[in-house]
Amino acid sequence: MGSIVEAKDKVLTMLTEGMNLKVQVGKENKISVRFDDLSTAVFFNFTEQEFDGDAAPQTFVYITAPILRNVPPSDKLYKWISIQGTGFRLGCVEAFESEDGTLFLRYKYVLLADFLDEDELSTAMWSVLHTADDLDDILQKEYGGKRWVDED
Repeated sequence: MGSIVEAKDKVLTMLTEGMNLKVQVGKENKISVRFDDLSTAVFFNFTEQEFDGDAAPQTFVYITAPILRNVPPSDKLYKWISIQGTGFRLGCVEAFESEDGTLFLRYKYVLLADFLDEDELSTAMWSVLHTADDLDDILQKEYGGKRWVDED
């Protein structure tokens, strides 16, 4: 692929021209897409990693969707994340600790940008979105917290 800028431009073109989606372009190479009928949104972040030897750096597309925020941490939740949250075919659930000690949960899938095509991007995006949209309701009932669309 070559660079983060090239990967971002490629994904942006696929989303806007190929899939006819309305996107928001943010700082630090971030793209987001929101849908009125879903309780979450999808975010695209781009990173580059160098490997040992003479191999060229590779660019990755991180596709993420918020699941819940302000979730009280518990052993039961950590166990769910480590077992069920990592067992999906495409992607996994990640937890991040907030300053107040609660957890932020998101769904993540990573693609190599070098040979990315629109079908692969679309499949990954919709899988991430719908999985997170389903999980926010399921996990909120079991563990608490707020969905991405819920007011503070």
